[in-house]
Amino acid sequence: MKTKLPHFLLFCTVLFWGVSFPLMTYLLDMMTPMQLALGRFFLPAILSMIYIIFFRVKIQRIDCFRFFIAGITGIFGFAFFINTGQQTMSAGAGSFIVNCNPLFTSLIGFFILKQKIKRYFWIGIIVCILGIIIISLEKHEKVNFNFGSIYLFAAAVLVSCYFHLIKPLTNKYGPLTTFCYTILLGTLPMLFWSIDTYELIINSSTETRIAIIWLSIISTLIPYYTWTYSVGYFGANKASFFLFLIPIISIIIDKLIFEIIPNSFTIFGGLIILVSVLIIMILNQTKVK
Repeated sequence: MKTKLPHFLLFCTVLFWGVSFPLMTYLLDMMTPMQLALGRFFLPAILSMIYIIFFRVKIQRIDCFRFFIAGITGIFGFAFFINTGQQTMSAGAGSFIVNCNPLFTSLIGFFILKQKIKRYFWIGIIVCILGIIIISLEKHEKVNFNFGSIYLFAAAVLVSCYFHLIKPLTNKYGPLTTFCYTILLGTLPMLFWSIDTYELIINSSTETRIAIIWLSIISTLIPYYTWTYSVGYFGANKASFFLFLIPIISIIIDKLIFEIIPNSFTIFGGLIILVSVLIIMILNQTKVK
């Protein structure tokens, strides 16, 4: 059972994060990027603060800066860039771009953590960028570049940094403590938009409130914890390999709930990203063995 639990939690991460992209696209028609960010992370942050205070969970001073950077990159920065980019991109397109992060995770491990990496990763990065450029054309009848893809690309890089930042913290403090501190520290800067977010939610429809609650609990609170656990167990590089499944779930949910089918640009560019990530990661695992 102990060996099956990490795989089950990783599956939950992929499933619930896959649902988040269609919900974000839906809510961004009514909310600004930072209103959505605060609406998504406020409840998890409150619950995290209650846990920290009630159980008197403390961290060492030497790790405070790392927790702060993890919160800024993986929560605040990621939320800003993904929500801003998702304003002009479909759920399927956004999920394809953001979840090419396994390659960036590996590259960060190479440049910063001095981990070994093969030359074919550079080919993978170039191919992924090609796929992002193709996806960026999805909403244009003429060949024009959608700059939303740049924001999503930045979100992928930031979340890759976050994966590496939380790995040693999870080993030291456990997934729950690491999750609570990063969520709390990453949400604090969002409070600048608290008044606008509160007024919007109060005056919104029941459907919008349900979508926000679902996004906050099911697609944020649960998967951020399960992901923190997975990174602690598998490591950032291996765990991120499974994230290429998220776009498939996003497209299925987008079709079932919102009856939206991705166009040819999204499908073709997305397939390029998925295949390149999949091949590179399989080659990497084979070389390691």
